[in-house]
Amino acid sequence: MVRKSLLVMAMVLAPVMAAAQSCGTVDLIDELSADERAQLDDLVAPHAFPVGNLWRAERDGSLVVVAGTLHVPDVRLSSLVAKVDPYLRDADLLILEATSEDEAGLAAMAAQKPDLFFITEGPTLIDLLSAEDWAKAEDQLGALGIPAFVAAQFQPWYMNLTLAIPPCALTLAQSGVKGLDRQLEDIAIEAGLPIRSLDDVEVVIRIFADAPFDEQMDGLLLTLNTADDGSANTSTLIEAYFDGRTREGWEFGRILVERAGIEDGQALFDEVNESLLVGRNEDWEPLIRDMVEGKDAVIAVGAAHLSGESGVLRALERAGYAVEAF
Repeated sequence: MVRKSLLVMAMVLAPVMAAAQSCGTVDLIDELSADERAQLDDLVAPHAFPVGNLWRAERDGSLVVVAGTLHVPDVRLSSLVAKVDPYLRDADLLILEATSEDEAGLAAMAAQKPDLFFITEGPTLIDLLSAEDWAKAEDQLGALGIPAFVAAQFQPWYMNLTLAIPPCALTLAQSGVKGLDRQLEDIAIEAGLPIRSLDDVEVVIRIFADAPFDEQMDGLLLTLNTADDGSANTSTLIEAYFDGRTREGWEFGRILVERAGIEDGQALFDEVNESLLVGRNEDWEPLIRDMVEGKDAVIAVGAAHLSGESGVLRALERAGYAVEAF
């Protein structure tokens, strides 16, 4: 069931790479058919804490503030930053999925382990794709400002995620404007607070890179040949974020997969859900429990990680915290 999973990953991850104000404010969820709306409601209903981006958890005099993040710039993030700021300055530490230092380490990883990111020997993607599919890749890469001859040496998973970035997202990303996690990180640095990471960046990269090569190619071919309005999909999920519809935004990815006509779409999404969401949440739970023990803390992680039985909020409840929305 791993087959084609990289396309699903790309579709799910693309919204965290774009900014709503540069990609429009369309909300495709508002345009769902009655059957799709009912399906989405049924998908959201079983999950704990399905709505809300900002929470507080208290136990024995310790306060943990949990912020669901959007990793990209948007002017509307300023209100969330303002709410978290005073709690962060009074906290003992900030906990993130990955710090800016961790992310900077990706460049070193690419230099030290180039085979994870690049085809270092044998045929490149120019040779492995048909002329028609390579032409489609060139068009999409051109819109992103990436030379095709460079991208030809990308591993298929890396090309797939590259193509998942809507062109409309690049201007702000390249301008240095920061998302919520990086804005909170800046405040913590200014305040002299310790900053801890939950993820090992290489482990996350290997979720993509360790998939068999032929399955990576299948995902890339589907990406190249699936008609999709990436900007509208991106905008939809970001609008859901700012409405606090965190679980709905995640589960809407299932609707996108079905619309793309992907065989066994629900089962495939379940696999991605397990790899990128549930599995990481389960790995984080003991880390979070140990990091916050006896401390005031701010936890800032992707909003999709908050809800559900494996989510961060349930993990805090299991650790004895009383959790409530701001």
